[in-house]
Amino acid sequence: MLSFETIAERMDVTKRTVLDNYRNWDIPIVRVSDRILRVRERDFEAWIEARTE
Repeated sequence: MLSFETIAERMDVTKRTVLDNYRNWDIPIVRVSDRILRVRERDFEAWIEARTE
């Protein structure tokens, strides 16, 4: 499971940018707890792939 920090690094943007935009970008998140959100690596890779075609 990827943190928003890891996603930001892979996208070459700030963590704040990811936090502010993950809903608009439709990144498929998994709620681990009330305050913790993660993204499955395979879901993130598929999301990136869909946007680079």
